[in-house]
Amino acid sequence: MKKRKIINIVLIACIAIGIFFVIGFGLISKIENKIYLQKIKNEILAKANQKYSDKPESITETFKDKDGREVEVKMRKIVVKDENTGQEVLMYEDIAEPKIIYSKTYKGKIERIEDRRIYFIVDEEFSEPIFESGTTGYQFKDVKNYQIIFDFGNYNLEVDTSVGYFVSDHLTLDFKSLDSIEDLEKVIGKYIRVQDSKYRDYYTGGDYKVLSFFTE
Repeated sequence: MKKRKIINIVLIACIAIGIFFVIGFGLISKIENKIYLQKIKNEILAKANQKYSDKPESITETFKDKDGREVEVKMRKIVVKDENTGQEVLMYEDIAEPKIIYSKTYKGKIERIEDRRIYFIVDEEFSEPIFESGTTGYQFKDVKNYQIIFDFGNYNLEVDTSVGYFVSDHLTLDFKSLDSIEDLEKVIGKYIRVQDSKYRDYYTGGDYKVLSFFTE
């Protein structure tokens, strides 16, 4: 079987059909609504157990990082829907979770993008999660508008496909990975939510940043 290349991703839903093994950040459960999304994962896993009962519940694979060191990764079976075809795809996601160094959430508007910098005007800040009627969500507080600048000179979005396992920064819009800062120009002036996070990889100890934008 052809050697699989594994890279850190933000969303397993972004993977095209036909890719069967993936190392994920597992960030959705930590960045968004952990309890709700864990419930969804359990439902997906139950479907996987029924439809793919002949496949192993978990697997272990070994990859090499950029320094040539072996990384042993344990993964569990899941089933996801391909966003383009709607078909179910059998995949395996990383069991280990990264350490959260920080995670900040804001609401507001991108004022402009200039010189590889995003100028974001904050209108609300994340306060604490809320739990009502079995659902979870964000509780924000109004703040006096102020500006945050996200400098992309501090992000490394390059993907090293020659390495089996590597850690890199990520930029996303509505759960989809973006290749460049220019891809955000279409949401300039729109009221959106932004999640600014930093993590430490479980296996290599390497740090990476994730900047996620959500249209609401």
